[in-house]
Amino acid sequence: MNRLFRLLALVFAGVSSAVAEEPVRPVVLDIGHQTTAPGAQTPDGKINEYAFWSRYAIEVRKVVEEAGYPCIILNRGNAPTKGKLAEYNREAGVIQLNKPDKNAKRYPSSHHPEHIGAGMICADYAIDQKACCVVFLHLNSLGSKWSTTPPAGLIICNKKHGHALAEAVCAAMRRNVLDRPGGMPNAGKGIKVLPRYIGSQPSAGWMNTLDEEKIPAIVFEAVYLNNRGHANFIAKDENARKLARTIGEGVVDWLKVNVPLPQPEEVEAEEVEAEPAAEEPQPGAEPPVMTESCEEEDLPPAPAPQA
Repeated sequence: MNRLFRLLALVFAGVSSAVAEEPVRPVVLDIGHQTTAPGAQTPDGKINEYAFWSRYAIEVRKVVEEAGYPCIILNRGNAPTKGKLAEYNREAGVIQLNKPDKNAKRYPSSHHPEHIGAGMICADYAIDQKACCVVFLHLNSLGSKWSTTPPAGLIICNKKHGHALAEAVCAAMRRNVLDRPGGMPNAGKGIKVLPRYIGSQPSAGWMNTLDEEKIPAIVFEAVYLNNRGHANFIAKDENARKLARTIGEGVVDWLKVNVPLPQPEEVEAEEVEAEPAAEEPQPGAEPPVMTESCEEEDLPPAPAPQA
């Protein structure tokens, strides 16, 4: 029995050492905009970027975490304090950085101060967390009036490291959402990937900062809120969840190729010879012969004969 316990201890010790590796780097999801500046909205004001992703970013995270990867949801502004937004915020466990970009103010990066941009605090936070990738969740708009002709969807990525992540999300959108039966109508125009080049725009600074750290980053802008077909699609809860989970699937497709989860090493167990089992006596067999360990002098003396 003691040998068995020793064997089990060896196995468990080996497994523990195999899995005690560097933790998997998290996926960071950034809810675009903030309570005081909610971003793009539908012409009727019923849907806006910040409120939509405050509610549905958690669906992206669920898909990522179901695949075994850690995931963080953050927002650069202040937390909503009342109503449904506050409820969604608490449920999703959003990390509020409490530094809203008032009047579109741009900040220099604390890691790469040569880069300046809106949302820079989110990029710096992702670097601090050693993120494996960053997804900025946005919705787009081309004006304040309704349109019935959708443009091609858009996913922006950082130039050096974000293209593969953007393409993975594009592929998931084509597979699950765009122009699919029951999906979002898009006139067959698909999605295009737009790299943000260093120095191309002042607002690209936060993407460039992540590029400097070799962290892939994308900005999801594939839904246009001024388009009736797009707005009607995401207005339904089941469709909004489908959109969010599809983004998560695209991210996971990229993770599986580029950030594989560590696998426990197989530990070869030491072979232990089993003790032979005692033989059961067979019916009608001769009784066992006394062994040398039961010597005659160890037995009590025989009684003396009676006179």
